[in-house]
Amino acid sequence: MTTPALPYQETCEECTRLKTAERAARSDRDPSKEVDYRVLARRHLREVHGVLSIVGAAVGRQ
Repeated sequence: MTTPALPYQETCEECTRLKTAERAARSDRDPSKEVDYRVLARRHLREVHGVLSIVGAAVGRQ
């Protein structure tokens, strides 16, 4: 099963920070830390950018 890409916003500093941290954790083969950053990213995307759900490659916005 492939993890869906999160819809990080290119112009957002926090999105960039979270994306970089997620990639670093993946590179370090630290799945626990990778998941932690994805959880933080989902919360940020929901609260700041209005992303309501991420299922597969689909992104729900309202």
